[in-house]
Amino acid sequence: MKKQKGFSLIELLIVVGIIGALTAIAVPAYSEYKRQSDVAAAVASVKTLLTKAEEHLSDKGSNTLQTFITASAADGGLGQTGGTYSVGELGNITSPTDSNTLVFTMGANVSFPGKKITYTRSDVIWSCSMEADISGVEVKGCNATAATPGS
Repeated sequence: MKKQKGFSLIELLIVVGIIGALTAIAVPAYSEYKRQSDVAAAVASVKTLLTKAEEHLSDKGSNTLQTFITASAADGGLGQTGGTYSVGELGNITSPTDSNTLVFTMGANVSFPGKKITYTRSDVIWSCSMEADISGVEVKGCNATAATPGS
């Protein structure tokens, strides 16, 4: 009689069951990690511009952040003629006309497509707020607020 080599059907089914159980545990954990990292990357994208924005506003005597986005790099701005600073597939940063805010709008291929994170400048500090729809994610110094109509 020949000695059989290989795995029996029951052994293969056990392996498939173990892989399925591991997947059931790993996918939700990864999904939550992805949501957190998308929001953290968006906040970091805006934070990197805050010091440069302050310098531009101080040097140019301007009081709107729209001028920071549209001013040339030589003038301390971002040089974006359309008033929108793209952060790749992550999203875009804009500033409404005559405002003291930078608004990060999430891109279509991230965890919260179309949702906004807003940095508002006062005389002393920048404050951060997120739309309430960005739930289950905590970013230090950035709080979820009630969604505003039309936003």
